[in-house]
Amino acid sequence: MKKHIALFTSLLFSFSAFSQAITSIYSFKVDSQNDVQTIVMEMTKYFDTDFAKAGAATVEIVDEHFNGLEKSNLSFVYKFKNIQEMQDEYARTSSSSEVKNVQEIIFPLVKENSQMLLKSLEGGKGQGETGVTMVFVMKIKNPSSYLDAYSELISKMEENGKSKLFTEYGLSEIFAGGQNDLGATHHAVIGATDMVSLVSGLDELYSSQEFKLFANKVSENREVMSKKTVFMLASFN
Repeated sequence: MKKHIALFTSLLFSFSAFSQAITSIYSFKVDSQNDVQTIVMEMTKYFDTDFAKAGAATVEIVDEHFNGLEKSNLSFVYKFKNIQEMQDEYARTSSSSEVKNVQEIIFPLVKENSQMLLKSLEGGKGQGETGVTMVFVMKIKNPSSYLDAYSELISKMEENGKSKLFTEYGLSEIFAGGQNDLGATHHAVIGATDMVSLVSGLDELYSSQEFKLFANKVSENREVMSKKTVFMLASFN
């Protein structure tokens, strides 16, 4: 990563500002579980500082499992309300001593695997705090048509109370970067409090009439290239 971790870099964009939420993901391979624990501990110390608390991003550290050919097993996920907030925060942190101090501890423990920038298209919140998330990596032929069908599904889920099955759900466009699924264009995510809740919720969703109608509409428009689960280790701000 050339010693760059989301809040620790400065990214400049030439396109006009837009209101969609932006998520930057930095994924790593960490060889030792002890090192994972050290990383979480040091990041927790950093986010307990006044400097970090003043930051704009919501930051998550997640442990990746069942992720196929991907080498990464740990990701830092930074969520911003919009691109301007992201750019301002990166400028604020790029030369700080607080960031430099935690870099010196963390960087020797990780090996870079990938970077990704996602633009949020649709999403919502259900009930509870997210403990595990299923990520669907997809290749979509007609994004506009797919988004219409997905938005309709979300509306029906919320009308019929099925949004309560999950803690969060959403669709994002891969704006830049990626992992091993070449040609992937979008991510869909579904979160739950734990693995049991995730599996049972998906089973109920998949058997519902609203999902069957959605699946019929998008069957020729999308290819699910891979699925993976990520477990929350820590969340800040």
